[in-house]
Amino acid sequence: MPKPKLHPTLIENPYFSRAHPAGATNPRDVVAMMNVRESAITTMAARGVLDAAQVAAATRFRALWEAMGGKGAGALDYGREHVDGGKARDPITERQANAGKELAKCRELLGVRLYGLVSAVAGEGFALTEIFEGKRERLTAADMLRMALDDLAELWRLATRR
Repeated sequence: MPKPKLHPTLIENPYFSRAHPAGATNPRDVVAMMNVRESAITTMAARGVLDAAQVAAATRFRALWEAMGGKGAGALDYGREHVDGGKARDPITERQANAGKELAKCRELLGVRLYGLVSAVAGEGFALTEIFEGKRERLTAADMLRMALDDLAELWRLATRR
């Protein structure tokens, strides 16, 4: 496991009170340490490659991806016996169904290739260096990833149109 690389970043203060004026004793934002090696998205954001809307779109995509259980719902074992009066497990939850519908919208918007790129980087956490060998391919993929995340941010109204 790689050693964490910490980078200071500004986040919203969880203890900020709107009842009192913002100031030194009641700051709106505080500095927190972020592990930039946690995912490829955080690394790209720390380097200034992605803007806030693109990071928000990638974070939302990752949450949907994880709600689906990664690559989708798991298979059921119908031969498994239920013990102690236990009920059969639901094949798919409502949360998974909603996440699947939202990911289907993403795939329709992005197309197969860009959806695959966003899935690999934002969903599965692969770095571009793990997917592409040449520098030109990585730079092109980074441009395409930014464009795809811009489209997702627009779909989810996370950013205004430029």
